[in-house]
Amino acid sequence: MGNSLQDQLKALGLAKDKPARRQKTQRPHPKSRKKPIQQGSKTAGELSLEKAFALRKQEEKKQAEQARRKKIEEDRQRKLMNAAIREIVKANRLNHEDAEVARNFLFRGRIRKIYVTPEQLKALNSGELGIAYLSGSYHLLAREHTEAVAKISAAHVPDLGTGAEDEDEDEEFPIPDDLVW
Repeated sequence: MGNSLQDQLKALGLAKDKPARRQKTQRPHPKSRKKPIQQGSKTAGELSLEKAFALRKQEEKKQAEQARRKKIEEDRQRKLMNAAIREIVKANRLNHEDAEVARNFLFRGRIRKIYVTPEQLKALNSGELGIAYLSGSYHLLAREHTEAVAKISAAHVPDLGTGAEDEDEDEEFPIPDDLVW
Protein backbone atom coordinates (compact mmCIF):
# COMPACT_ATOMS: atom_id res chain seq x y z
CA MET A 1 0.00 0.00 0.00
CA GLY A 2 2.14 2.68 -1.27
CA ASN A 3 -0.75 4.93 -1.83
CA SER A 4 -1.30 7.50 0.79
CA LEU A 5 -4.67 8.68 1.83
CA GLN A 6 -4.17 11.78 -0.27
CA ASP A 7 -3.45 9.73 -3.36
CA GLN A 8 -6.55 7.61 -2.77
CA LEU A 9 -8.74 10.73 -2.38
CA LYS A 10 -7.28 12.17 -5.57
CA ALA A 11 -8.08 8.95 -7.38
CA LEU A 12 -11.67 9.16 -6.23
CA GLY A 13 -11.84 12.83 -7.29
CA LEU A 14 -12.43 14.08 -3.78
CA ALA A 15 -9.13 15.92 -3.42
CA LYS A 16 -7.42 18.22 -5.79
CA ASP A 17 -3.87 18.28 -6.86
CA LYS A 18 -1.74 20.93 -5.29
CA PRO A 19 -2.01 23.97 -7.43
CA ALA A 20 1.08 24.79 -9.34
CA ARG A 21 3.00 27.68 -8.01
CA ARG A 22 1.74 30.79 -9.60
CA GLN A 23 4.15 33.31 -10.85
CA LYS A 24 3.89 36.60 -9.08
CA THR A 25 2.14 39.10 -11.24
CA GLN A 26 2.73 42.72 -10.64
CA ARG A 27 -0.46 44.26 -9.34
CA PRO A 28 -1.15 47.93 -9.99
CA HIS A 29 -0.90 50.30 -7.11
CA PRO A 30 -4.36 50.98 -5.66
CA LYS A 31 -4.02 54.71 -6.27
CA SER A 32 -2.91 54.35 -9.84
CA ARG A 33 -5.10 55.98 -12.47
CA LYS A 34 -5.31 53.00 -14.78
CA LYS A 35 -8.80 52.05 -15.81
CA PRO A 36 -10.01 48.69 -14.48
CA ILE A 37 -10.39 45.85 -16.91
CA GLN A 38 -13.93 45.74 -18.22
CA GLN A 39 -15.90 42.56 -17.77
CA GLY A 40 -17.36 40.99 -20.87
CA SER A 41 -20.78 40.40 -19.30
CA LYS A 42 -22.28 43.73 -20.45
CA THR A 43 -24.82 43.81 -23.20
CA ALA A 44 -24.07 45.53 -26.48
CA GLY A 45 -26.39 48.52 -25.81
CA GLU A 46 -25.07 49.29 -22.31
CA LEU A 47 -22.41 51.98 -21.87
CA SER A 48 -19.69 51.84 -19.32
CA LEU A 49 -19.86 54.34 -16.52
CA GLU A 50 -16.74 56.14 -17.75
CA LYS A 51 -18.16 56.52 -21.25
CA ALA A 52 -21.45 57.82 -19.86
CA PHE A 53 -19.66 60.44 -17.77
CA ALA A 54 -17.50 61.43 -20.72
CA LEU A 55 -20.57 61.86 -22.95
CA ARG A 56 -22.32 63.86 -20.26
CA LYS A 57 -19.32 66.13 -19.78
CA GLN A 58 -19.04 66.62 -23.53
CA GLU A 59 -22.75 67.53 -23.76
CA GLU A 60 -22.41 70.01 -20.87
CA LYS A 61 -19.46 71.67 -22.61
CA LYS A 62 -21.47 71.90 -25.82
CA GLN A 63 -24.44 73.49 -24.02
CA ALA A 64 -22.18 75.95 -22.20
CA GLU A 65 -20.59 76.97 -25.51
CA GLN A 66 -24.04 77.47 -27.09
CA ALA A 67 -25.15 79.59 -24.12
CA ARG A 68 -21.97 81.68 -24.37
CA ARG A 69 -22.50 82.24 -28.11
CA LYS A 70 -26.14 83.17 -27.53
CA LYS A 71 -25.17 85.70 -24.84
CA ILE A 72 -22.52 87.24 -27.10
CA GLU A 73 -25.08 87.61 -29.91
CA GLU A 74 -27.65 89.16 -27.56
CA ASP A 75 -25.02 91.61 -26.27
CA ARG A 76 -24.11 92.56 -29.83
CA GLN A 77 -27.77 93.14 -30.75
CA ARG A 78 -28.30 95.20 -27.59
CA LYS A 79 -25.26 97.37 -28.34
CA LEU A 80 -26.46 97.99 -31.90
CA MET A 81 -29.94 98.89 -30.65
CA ASN A 82 -28.55 101.24 -27.97
CA ALA A 83 -26.28 102.91 -30.53
CA ALA A 84 -29.25 103.59 -32.83
CA ILE A 85 -31.32 104.99 -29.95
CA ARG A 86 -28.35 107.06 -28.76
CA GLU A 87 -28.12 108.71 -32.20
CA ILE A 88 -31.80 109.71 -32.09
CA VAL A 89 -31.57 110.97 -28.50
CA LYS A 90 -28.33 112.86 -29.07
CA ALA A 91 -29.74 114.81 -32.01
CA ASN A 92 -33.25 115.47 -30.63
CA ARG A 93 -33.07 115.67 -26.82
CA LEU A 94 -35.28 118.41 -25.33
CA ASN A 95 -34.28 118.21 -21.65
CA HIS A 96 -33.47 121.55 -19.94
CA GLU A 97 -30.96 121.83 -17.14
CA ASP A 98 -33.06 124.50 -15.40
CA ALA A 99 -36.31 122.48 -15.44
CA GLU A 100 -37.98 122.39 -12.01
CA VAL A 101 -41.35 120.67 -12.52
CA ALA A 102 -41.27 116.95 -11.72
CA ARG A 103 -43.35 114.66 -13.97
CA ASN A 104 -43.85 111.19 -12.49
CA PHE A 105 -44.57 108.14 -14.61
CA LEU A 106 -44.64 104.38 -14.24
CA PHE A 107 -41.81 102.49 -15.97
CA ARG A 108 -40.84 98.83 -15.44
CA GLY A 109 -43.05 98.53 -12.39
CA ARG A 110 -41.63 101.53 -10.55
CA ILE A 111 -42.54 105.20 -10.37
CA ARG A 112 -39.90 107.30 -12.13
CA LYS A 113 -39.39 111.05 -12.37
CA ILE A 114 -38.25 113.46 -15.05
CA TYR A 115 -37.86 117.21 -14.60
CA VAL A 116 -39.48 119.41 -17.26
CA THR A 117 -40.46 123.05 -17.74
CA PRO A 118 -44.14 124.05 -17.34
CA GLU A 119 -44.53 124.29 -21.15
CA GLN A 120 -42.98 120.86 -21.62
CA LEU A 121 -45.26 119.43 -18.94
CA LYS A 122 -48.34 120.60 -20.87
CA ALA A 123 -46.94 119.17 -24.12
CA LEU A 124 -45.97 115.92 -22.39
CA ASN A 125 -49.44 115.50 -20.86
CA SER A 126 -51.12 116.24 -24.20
CA GLY A 127 -48.97 113.66 -26.01
CA GLU A 128 -46.91 116.09 -28.14
CA LEU A 129 -43.75 115.01 -26.33
CA GLY A 130 -42.59 111.62 -25.12
CA ILE A 131 -39.90 110.05 -22.97
CA ALA A 132 -37.18 107.62 -23.99
CA TYR A 133 -35.00 105.61 -21.61
CA LEU A 134 -31.32 105.10 -22.39
CA SER A 135 -28.42 104.10 -20.16
CA GLY A 136 -30.09 104.96 -16.87
CA SER A 137 -31.44 108.35 -17.98
CA TYR A 138 -34.79 109.59 -19.22
CA HIS A 139 -34.77 111.86 -22.25
CA LEU A 140 -37.56 114.15 -23.40
CA LEU A 141 -38.21 113.85 -27.15
CA ALA A 142 -40.77 115.03 -29.69
CA ARG A 143 -43.52 112.51 -30.51
CA GLU A 144 -42.04 111.48 -33.90
CA HIS A 145 -38.64 110.82 -32.32
CA THR A 146 -40.22 108.85 -29.50
CA GLU A 147 -42.04 106.74 -32.09
CA ALA A 148 -38.75 106.16 -33.92
CA VAL A 149 -37.19 104.92 -30.67
CA ALA A 150 -40.26 102.69 -30.07
CA LYS A 151 -39.79 101.11 -33.52
CA ILE A 152 -36.24 100.16 -32.56
CA SER A 153 -37.22 98.98 -29.08
CA ALA A 154 -40.58 99.47 -27.42
CA ALA A 155 -39.00 98.60 -24.06
CA HIS A 156 -37.12 101.92 -24.11
CA VAL A 157 -40.28 104.06 -24.29
CA PRO A 158 -42.43 104.32 -21.14
CA ASP A 159 -46.20 104.43 -21.53
CA LEU A 160 -47.28 107.76 -20.08
CA GLY A 161 -50.93 106.74 -19.90
CA THR A 162 -52.65 109.63 -21.66
CA GLY A 163 -56.10 108.93 -20.30
CA ALA A 164 -56.44 105.35 -21.57
CA GLU A 165 -56.40 104.01 -18.01
CA ASP A 166 -59.73 105.65 -17.11
CA GLU A 167 -61.51 103.90 -19.97
CA ASP A 168 -60.01 100.54 -19.04
CA GLU A 169 -61.01 101.01 -15.43
CA ASP A 170 -64.70 101.42 -16.35
CA GLU A 171 -64.61 98.20 -18.36
CA GLU A 172 -62.73 96.32 -15.67
CA PHE A 173 -65.09 97.28 -12.82
CA PRO A 174 -68.60 97.75 -14.27
CA ILE A 175 -71.32 99.21 -12.05
CA PRO A 176 -74.08 96.69 -11.39
CA ASP A 177 -77.56 97.57 -12.70
CA ASP A 178 -79.28 96.97 -9.36
CA LEU A 179 -77.03 99.45 -7.51
CA VAL A 180 -78.93 102.59 -6.49
CA TRP A 181 -76.96 105.74 -5.67
